[in-house]
Amino acid sequence: MSPEEAAERIQFHAGPESEAFLGMLRPFGGVRREVLADLEGALRAAAPLLQQPQVERGLMGALLAIIHLGRAWALEPGGMLQGNHLISAEEQELLSGFLHSFAYAVFCLLDGTGEDVAFEDFLAP
Repeated sequence: MSPEEAAERIQFHAGPESEAFLGMLRPFGGVRREVLADLEGALRAAAPLLQQPQVERGLMGALLAIIHLGRAWALEPGGMLQGNHLISAEEQELLSGFLHSFAYAVFCLLDGTGEDVAFEDFLAP
């Protein structure tokens, strides 16, 4: 996957389609590891774009939506999934680790730390 195709894939994951990361959460039908793996792969492939002096606004918006809405919807005690008792403790733990690693990788890539550090703590979904 080219970096440009990966950026499109990340933007897809910020959308409502059931195969997308945010679409998997709303409406919630359970955490699907293949969705997490696809999103991680897209982030790895898009890494060169995040290390540029300027990052395209649509890509940044998608990354922030995934991180922020993922946490707000699934991990916050008053969020829609916990508040409605839709998500198990195991799924919360999986998403918490994934989103922590995803956000850290995005930070490292934007900060110029590099791909080796960005993905060293990424938890395999």
